[in-house]
Amino acid sequence: MKNTIKYATAALLFLLCHSLQGQTYSNHRAVQAYAKWNESDLSVTLRWKWESNAQSYAIFKRVYGTESWGSSIANLTSADSFYQDKNVDATSIYEYTVEKTTTITDPFNRPNKLKGQAYISTAHQKPVIHSRGVIGLLVMDYIDNSLSSEISTLSQDLVADGWEVFKEVISSSAGVPEVSSIIKKHYNNEGCNALYLLGNVPVPYSGLYCEDINYQSPPDGHKTGPSSHCGAWSSDVYYGVIDGAWTDEDSTTLGTREQNKNRIGDGKFDNSRIPGEVVIGVGRVDFSNLPALTKNEMELTRQYLNKIHAYKLGQVNIINQGIIEDNFSTMAEGFGAGAVRDFSAICGKDGIIFDDVFTQTKDRNYALSYTCGAGWYYSCNGFGATINFNTKNAAAFNHLYGSYFGDFNSENNLLRGSLASSKLGFASMWSGRPKWLTHSLGLGNTYGEVTKLSQNSINYDAGYYQNGTHMALMGDPSLRHHMISPPTNLVLETNTDKNKVTIKWTASTATDIIGYHLYRSQNPNGGYGNPINVSLIEGTSYIDSQPYEGTNHYLVKAVKITETGSGSYMNMSIGLADSISGIKKSQSNISIIDRSKIKIYPTLVQNIIHVEQKNTQKSSYSIQNSLGMNIIEGEILSQKESINVQQLESGVYFLMLNGFSQKFIKY
Repeated sequence: MKNTIKYATAALLFLLCHSLQGQTYSNHRAVQAYAKWNESDLSVTLRWKWESNAQSYAIFKRVYGTESWGSSIANLTSADSFYQDKNVDATSIYEYTVEKTTTITDPFNRPNKLKGQAYISTAHQKPVIHSRGVIGLLVMDYIDNSLSSEISTLSQDLVADGWEVFKEVISSSAGVPEVSSIIKKHYNNEGCNALYLLGNVPVPYSGLYCEDINYQSPPDGHKTGPSSHCGAWSSDVYYGVIDGAWTDEDSTTLGTREQNKNRIGDGKFDNSRIPGEVVIGVGRVDFSNLPALTKNEMELTRQYLNKIHAYKLGQVNIINQGIIEDNFSTMAEGFGAGAVRDFSAICGKDGIIFDDVFTQTKDRNYALSYTCGAGWYYSCNGFGATINFNTKNAAAFNHLYGSYFGDFNSENNLLRGSLASSKLGFASMWSGRPKWLTHSLGLGNTYGEVTKLSQNSINYDAGYYQNGTHMALMGDPSLRHHMISPPTNLVLETNTDKNKVTIKWTASTATDIIGYHLYRSQNPNGGYGNPINVSLIEGTSYIDSQPYEGTNHYLVKAVKITETGSGSYMNMSIGLADSISGIKKSQSNISIIDRSKIKIYPTLVQNIIHVEQKNTQKSSYSIQNSLGMNIIEGEILSQKESINVQQLESGVYFLMLNGFSQKFIKY
């Protein structure tokens, strides 16, 4: 399967997009497919919606997280609408491409035929994710001063969902360099997987659209005239790239608006394409400068935090379908193709409705929507405008595409404004140039993770402007689909000797709960790690015979198997937390490293971890991933030893040694 990075030229202006009346290019450039694991033989069956213009299908497969697709594993005829793969391991996570070749000539690649794809990440009961990594909560000072209670609840919810949280209050006088310095400090010290920007955190700008030889038009195509959108666009992805060659010395591009004008040395970067790997998924919740909305910034921020809290508690009933309203359906670029293919992978068969978004969501709560149409900073033709969110909701997660409003730091911006609805509107993204890659949401991934995947977009057909510095997520990056109700009424009791703790709770009200995981920490802000129970707890109580000395923080989560258009995964609620003090005896098998006896460094690792211990006896060690699986095992034979971890993929790991645990980050 071929994959090429596509650069934009002046020929890609909207006015020059080929248009054929009656053709739906978003469907032609996508395959509406889903996956199901067969319980009888644990094979995978891919199914897709048959299309009359299909000529043939090719199936590609790789282990999820690897880069190469290799050669096709099957080549099928136009009459086929399913493929069964029996060469699978039920403990693995796979990724498939169903690539369709149509009978239609591709207007952008004559005389070749137009192709469409489906991407599906699939697993059979993918294991639970105990630790989601580190998330930074960057809150503007004026927000922090007014919404301390809501922000405290937000932090607790993040910890309860498996995150370790650091919080920084950003001064109103701070600029992009100061914010970047804060992020890099935390990334180098304890790591950072996601960033939650709350309030009008300083907005980076990047791009030399129209001056850059590879980007002679901006992503929305408006190059000339009084409505030119040349120059730099708002670019939160800057915060997500730790090692990148960002420059501010190339040339000057004078856009129509002052915000877009990019001059040498003005703090706006030259890069139109992301100059390095995105390692942090950045999401922004910013209700500043939205005068079209009746509520002010503080009221809208409070409303957002409260509705997200209710969603994470499983209190918002969501219909697992996506609505697609394609007002560019005859444009040959097929802007909505990403939604057609991904919504099926997330929602499964019959997971897509082609209709008007606001009409369908008037009285019903849908998971997803995609809308595209001619736009302005505050509107999308055929859909509506920011002002509509005073009374309307759209879906929970909204993909939007049209001119101008992808540059999110503008007055009454539609992307930011879509989060202002009273009930839904949890996240939004500008998807079309390029098409976002959100299919892994079907296996419980977060929006921060799909943001990184979309911005890095390795070996996917994302269309034009992929890896663009304009790509940004509006909303909480920790959000995921399929939230379930947590248990309630957590009660902690100790015995007479105060060396055991009995934990009791009331069962989750969610259906089909298969058990519970229980976690223990000495840190109220995270550090729960792996559960203390070896197997799922089927009842609603547990006796911890090895608590820490002093204060113990406990967290209990409900678990169920969630079926999606991508197979199934072990889904967990956020946790219910409480603490108990005065414990006098500690028998924990895993404790914080005593640095007087053992020294392990660095904690941010590229190739080698160094271990120093005072004794000379032989010690066994293991390195576990965030799922608690042993990846590397070995022995320490001397007082000083080096462990090579070069073969590990980037991520969070734990070195287990002599009953101690040390977290480190491989980059």
